[in-house]
Amino acid sequence: MGRALLLLVLLAACAPLPEGPGLPYPGGFVRGSVVEGRFQAILPGAPLLVDADAEALYAAYPYQLLEVRAGKVQSLPLPGVPRFLRARPGLAVGLEGGVLTPRGLLPYPAQDALETPEGLYWVDAEGLHLEGRLLLPGSFRQVVAWEGEVVALGTEAHFFPSGRRLALPAPALKAQAARCGVAFLAEGGLAHLLTPTGLTPLGPAEDLAAWEDSLYLSPGERTLRCGEVPWS
Repeated sequence: MGRALLLLVLLAACAPLPEGPGLPYPGGFVRGSVVEGRFQAILPGAPLLVDADAEALYAAYPYQLLEVRAGKVQSLPLPGVPRFLRARPGLAVGLEGGVLTPRGLLPYPAQDALETPEGLYWVDAEGLHLEGRLLLPGSFRQVVAWEGEVVALGTEAHFFPSGRRLALPAPALKAQAARCGVAFLAEGGLAHLLTPTGLTPLGPAEDLAAWEDSLYLSPGERTLRCGEVPWS
């Protein structure tokens, strides 16, 4: 922790110019090693993955996870290279051997996962699971919590426990929850906003994030408010 904090201070003193395309996170963008938006920090390098909850930003690197909280950085070891990162509702880091949570390393072969008070919801090619129990068969790549539901996304979006489902225009590659719906990136490079009543296209994108009533899209570092979404 001490070395990582010292590096953060030294890098901040150097004040590097942001470089490279912006990597969106819930509340802003990370450009190279520079965090802009809801959190402000200089990281030791460009992260592989980034996510945030209400109080902290997490940046994942091979064998290391950085937590930026209240202007301070803490370095946490990872037992491998991260495959996915979820900060909400609880911290979940996907690894080759399972999913790392505050409860420890859970041995589930997840494509994506949510750490919740009920346990770990996770998805793979067989379906949506809660810990060791299969809740819903199907092939899913993403899972998010939205409006009291767990939403699993693959070629379709399934809402659990209500049972509602919607066909997607292409398989989902990334998804995050906003107040106005679930923003997801589909194969082919188009972003959409999903609600139980349908889909609204958001336009071309390569990456996205969501926080409260804002959507963050890249490239171009575009921020779109829920009230600005052209509802179809």
